[in-house]
Amino acid sequence: MFRFIHASDLHLGAPFEGIRVESPEIAAALSRSTYEALDAIVRMALAERAAFVLLAGDVCNRADGNLRAHLALRKAGRELRDAGIMLLIVHGNHDYLAPGMPDLDWPDNCIVFGSETTDPAVISAGGSPIASVFGLSYGRRDETENLARRFPKPPDGLFSIGLLHTACGPVSEHAAYAPCTVEDLVGRGYDYWALGHIHRYGILRQSAPTVAYSGNPQGLNPNETGPRGCLLVTVDDRKSATVEFRETDAVRWHVADVDIGGLAREQELLDALEARLDQASRDGRTSLIRFRLVGRGPLHKLQADSAALAEIREHLRDRCRSMSGPVWTESIHVRTEPDLDLEARRAADDLLGDFLRIADELRGSDERIAELAEMLSQPFTSSTGQALRDVGLTSKWVTPERVREWLTQAEWMGADRLVRAEE
Repeated sequence: MFRFIHASDLHLGAPFEGIRVESPEIAAALSRSTYEALDAIVRMALAERAAFVLLAGDVCNRADGNLRAHLALRKAGRELRDAGIMLLIVHGNHDYLAPGMPDLDWPDNCIVFGSETTDPAVISAGGSPIASVFGLSYGRRDETENLARRFPKPPDGLFSIGLLHTACGPVSEHAAYAPCTVEDLVGRGYDYWALGHIHRYGILRQSAPTVAYSGNPQGLNPNETGPRGCLLVTVDDRKSATVEFRETDAVRWHVADVDIGGLAREQELLDALEARLDQASRDGRTSLIRFRLVGRGPLHKLQADSAALAEIREHLRDRCRSMSGPVWTESIHVRTEPDLDLEARRAADDLLGDFLRIADELRGSDERIAELAEMLSQPFTSSTGQALRDVGLTSKWVTPERVREWLTQAEWMGADRLVRAEE
């Protein structure tokens, strides 16, 4: 029996630029967080006596420069070497092999796979070989080739691992780099596929072979909520792998829904929001919260009052500074509904009724939804959309479901304005 750790997408050196001006303390915690996640992986490898650690791409946030990130990675390699643990790395679309990478001396336990086919690395423990690992790095950022097809047949007898940064199968909110299918991976003859690129933990196939995404060890933005970590994999004498998710994040992003139903006063809303903040402050790690106001009630009026929302947000940020643990209000989004019977008003023979019927007809038309999705996708595919693609957003992010959600929100906003106009 032996153990190894499968991690990916550390994005060491991620800038987190949006918060720096508003809260230097929280920005500093975010800046440290990717490095602290790497430290947590090393501590876990030592505590669990892992035979090796796999990093499946996007280890650093960018390919050129980023000396601090490479120094941190080398330090981790040295700590693992002192415990007799191998470190095996492939590079992905963010940290692809390119001129300008820092030129450092690496400890001899570190293996960085290149972008060309080579022999698998054989890992030994106690003087005996236990596993073979093969990986391919990206030689360019926009890798469109199915790299899985270039993996050689693994050696017989050893537990075999494929290490790859890839968009495996249908993916959303991530660019389709090095695309492949689960069937592509199954056909190569490996026992375990350690995948990177998708920032959420997932098991695509349980066994023969096990195909897994570890997710990222540290959430990078408000959309990456909840626990983040890596995988501890235990391989028994029958070459069967047991996968266990372990948390490593130093900063956690949250989305908290607060229902305004039954809340009549702003004070009641503030009490509810502050209670959520206080709960998060006891978590023991830095927490960033995006509040979403939902439900139906008198406080729906805040949807049209951006100044009041900004004042509530600043009040909450002031309260954050006095709480027991590090917590921050990232933003407040209003997803409430007007305090009226939309279905009854939809049937009325007036301007609001006409508006609601048109909105309903548009939302129910698959053809019109597809047209809107195509129109809204254009900025992602234009020459100026590289910044969106750099953070993993592509035209696939604009799905019909999202378009319908946006139309529903627009319907509520329009209905609210027309009701106020009637008054």
